[in-house]
Amino acid sequence: MQRLFLGLVLAGLLWAIGLTVFIGNLSSPSQSTAAGIDGVVIYTGGGGKRIEAGMALFANGSGHRLLISGVHPDTSRSRLSDLWEGPADLFNCCVDLGREALSTIGNATELNQWATENKYNAITLVTSDYHMPRSMTSTRARMPDIEIYPYVVASGLLDEAGRPTTMRAWQKLAGEYTKYILACINALFQFNAA
Repeated sequence: MQRLFLGLVLAGLLWAIGLTVFIGNLSSPSQSTAAGIDGVVIYTGGGGKRIEAGMALFANGSGHRLLISGVHPDTSRSRLSDLWEGPADLFNCCVDLGREALSTIGNATELNQWATENKYNAITLVTSDYHMPRSMTSTRARMPDIEIYPYVVASGLLDEAGRPTTMRAWQKLAGEYTKYILACINALFQFNAA
């Protein structure tokens, strides 16, 4: 019983240290992306900030097409066009809505299919700072032959020094860190199966 207790304490301590490292390594918001991008993808969530940032990136000339992955079935194309500030014809011709993804793994699967159909080799992935590590891990596991460039959007969970702003932020980041660990394990099996 004592060994079990000590094992749980040690596991909890390692998890807490890992959480601190995870938060400390989160990237600052992006200011630019790589040149020569084929497409831009947004993994939805985060109250619309990701969508606005990804749309602005695409409207300003990054990529040939934009995929918004994980769009809610009740969200119309017209509603999303209200967030669009670029030329209307660019939105109409070159913005694709993915409605199948219900998770980050679903986003990666949806992106893989879209990139394969369009024969793309370089993608900019737009998502929130705290969500980027898991997104990149899951996406690279499914798309090892495609270059994925992160474009980080501020979530508001971190202050200017990179520390969580509230107890709710701590809880959100702790949950995300746990999901990230699971994504790493899942990715390991993906790579081993390849």
